[in-house]
Amino acid sequence: MTVELPLPRTGDLPHRPPRTAPVGVVAPGTLRVLRMLAAHPEGVDLAALGGHLGRSHTGVLPVVRGLLASGQVERTRAGGYRLRPGPVRAPQARGLPEVLSDAVSELYRRARAWAYLVEWADDDLIDVLDVRGHQGLGLVPELPARIPPSMAHALAASKVLVAHAPGRRARLDPSQWTAYTPWTITSPAAYDAELARVRRDGYALDREEYAPGFACVCAPIADPNGRVSAALAISLPAARLRAEQAALVATVTDVARTAHRRWYR
Repeated sequence: MTVELPLPRTGDLPHRPPRTAPVGVVAPGTLRVLRMLAAHPEGVDLAALGGHLGRSHTGVLPVVRGLLASGQVERTRAGGYRLRPGPVRAPQARGLPEVLSDAVSELYRRARAWAYLVEWADDDLIDVLDVRGHQGLGLVPELPARIPPSMAHALAASKVLVAHAPGRRARLDPSQWTAYTPWTITSPAAYDAELARVRRDGYALDREEYAPGFACVCAPIADPNGRVSAALAISLPAARLRAEQAALVATVTDVARTAHRRWYR
């Protein structure tokens, strides 16, 4: 299934609404079902899904039928339900080597989280070029295909690229920075300290700074000339980052370093 940019919001249903609901109406509990299925790739039965929603198994059946009809879910041999396997692929990255597109696939495979590639555009925007993932994994809601400078303070991908581009940092206007959540950095001094940490540690984090309940990990990719022109990132539920931060950071930075070495060759 191809993602049409701008990217879908995690808060949305699959592109085709369930047949059990009128067009444009979200069946209650759909996202909670998707998230539970994402957490249990082996499959979940109706009783467990109903318990997760506080309903009977017959009460959750219309939601499951809608997801089956839309192609998001399939039956298991044991009679349960699981997300239909297969990554979501966005359009090919522009102006970057194929090895970076391969790196997105590798990151998705290893992290089992939404994985994406970003690069600078010519107008100080950051383009989200290549995406892998599937419904329920935790894509940052409202993530645009082109990230404007006014959002650069709140996203891990922006932090990584800005940290290695002093000229672009100087053009950011803190008066445009929105406090999306209680954890959003809006102080220029705090933001510069965060960029220094990114340069020191080699990765950036977004811990519910843009959307409550969501987190990101991002690492830079240097081109053969040593200039950071792209970055790899994952987005996922914040609870998972808290539980697995060390392992997730190691995965993202390892895939980014490998992508750099392959590009350099």
